[in-house]
Amino acid sequence: MMVLFCQQASRASLFKEYKEVQREKSADPDIQSVCDDSNIFKWTALIKGPSETPYEGGVFQLAFVIPEQYPLLPPQVRFLTKIFHPNVHFKRSAWIS
Repeated sequence: MMVLFCQQASRASLFKEYKEVQREKSADPDIQSVCDDSNIFKWTALIKGPSETPYEGGVFQLAFVIPEQYPLLPPQVRFLTKIFHPNVHFKRSAWIS
């Protein structure tokens, strides 16, 4: 029963956050995010490389897997685009602190 409640609370929280992200799309045109139509716990994003950096001109695709215990457990983030960065493991998992 408690697990079901957590899943429902996580879904409600994610849906609210997704609506907020969609509302604020124009605030940062360099980031686009999309939620999987069949699974609110899977998102993808496209991020443009910042200007005046080695990443300028690049477009990087990321996959987010959000645990059903969210926000108690953090999302897993993985770069789908090959990238070299000190905070990205060679298997393309991002280390975020």
